Amino acid sequence: MSGRSRASSVRVAQAGYSIIELMVALLIALFLIIAVVVVEQSVHNSYADRSGLAMLDDNERFTMTLLTEIAQSAGYYPNPALTSSVSAFPQQTTTVPNTAKDSLTFAAGQTVFGLHKTTTVNSTTYSLDTLAIRYMTASGDGIPLCDGSSNSTGSNTVYTNYFYIESATNPDPNKPAISTLYCALQVGSTWASTSPVPLVQNVEYMQISYGLNLNSGASSTPGDYSVQTYVPAADMQASDWSEVTSIRLQVTFANPLQGEAGQGPVTFTKVIDIMSRTGVPGTASATGSSSSSSSTSSGSTSSSSSTTSSTSSGSTSSTDSTESND
Repeated sequence: MSGRSRASSVRVAQAGYSIIELMVALLIALFLIIAVVVVEQSVHNSYADRSGLAMLDDNERFTMTLLTEIAQSAGYYPNPALTSSVSAFPQQTTTVPNTAKDSLTFAAGQTVFGLHKTTTVNSTTYSLDTLAIRYMTASGDGIPLCDGSSNSTGSNTVYTNYFYIESATNPDPNKPAISTLYCALQVGSTWASTSPVPLVQNVEYMQISYGLNLNSGASSTPGDYSVQTYVPAADMQASDWSEVTSIRLQVTFANPLQGEAGQGPVTFTKVIDIMSRTGVPGTASATGSSSSSSSTSSGSTSSSSSTTSSTSSGSTSSTDSTESND
């Protein structure tokens, strides 16, 4: 047999990775995959938090802006030289087409009303106050109504804007009920729809106080609408409703970070001056203490202004801003 034939029969040694090398490579790859997953999850959670906070900010801005525009218009009517508030706003009792069938009672000339309601969560009682505002607008004047429309009836019309909170079952059975701020609109003596308009979700509670001059109408200070104190809706007397000069709102929203340690619902507080009452001679002085989960606000009726502040019952930071009403 030749040398070439013998060489071809010799087996060539095979080179490759050992088991230990493969295990080390797999371990390194596993660590890299875990790192990528952790980073992706962190980015996802951060994006979800930012989106939730942005939505909270949008909901707060929309809610407070709408409530301000409606509330500050209470008692407005065209051509006050030709008619009186008693003639413009006659006595009225009506039933709201909501689930609770709330009953609203207005005396002649009265344009602000509210009901005090409560709910209990984990043995703690929270307010679910409601707010009803009446004013008259001329056709085509563009004054907004709570459902986003305006007067297009062709004549002067009295509108009642009614705000309230109602809960509905969450489509996800693992999540709590969804609380929503609703608007019901009455045109004259007829409700515009049997189905009130949902405005903003995740509005959990609403506490409303009314700015009054306790001596208003007395011989010592007739017609003086400067604010001396804020009275909760539960303590309002029938005669107080026609003397309201300003409204203090405390609206509590669900916190998108509420599942994290130290986080709780976020409460925004705002004082709204009723424009038909501002500028009346007299020294305006009012200080009211808010609930434990919200900040303290002071309102002055000597000028048309309103103050907004926010407080979380958790560790989120609070912000304050001042907005001027037109």
